[in-house]
Amino acid sequence: MRTDVSIADRIGNGIVAGFIATLVLSALHEPVTLLTAAVGVRAPVTGLLFHFFVGTLLWGSIFGLVHDYLFGPAWLRGVVSAGGAALIVMFAIAPLTGSGFLCLKLGALAPVAVALFHLTYGAILGAIYGKLIDTDEAREQLAHHSHR
Repeated sequence: MRTDVSIADRIGNGIVAGFIATLVLSALHEPVTLLTAAVGVRAPVTGLLFHFFVGTLLWGSIFGLVHDYLFGPAWLRGVVSAGGAALIVMFAIAPLTGSGFLCLKLGALAPVAVALFHLTYGAILGAIYGKLIDTDEAREQLAHHSHR
């Protein structure tokens, strides 16, 4: 685990990466509107704002905290983290919203779509986070700490 990156920087970088990943995914798919309507939220803006909150603040912050405990390159760490989020959504959140176990009330392909969107989000999240922490300043601090 890298000790040269503060918890505040980890969370901050996670939030920035989470926002960008959520923005990219939100721009790529209209199903957010369809999904929010399917679970009873009639104002698509509410659903979109909820996704930005969760994707940016919740999952971005969590990813910033767990990044160094995961394996592989940053993008793969993002995929692993978002895979966990997808499982939470499909097994716990979806049944509570009326979408059914694994989101199956939304259709047979819904679990695949939910998983793919989350995994794509994770790859973007991880790749951006990796770029944010891989700065000249971070490399200098790491070199400075390793020479002690």
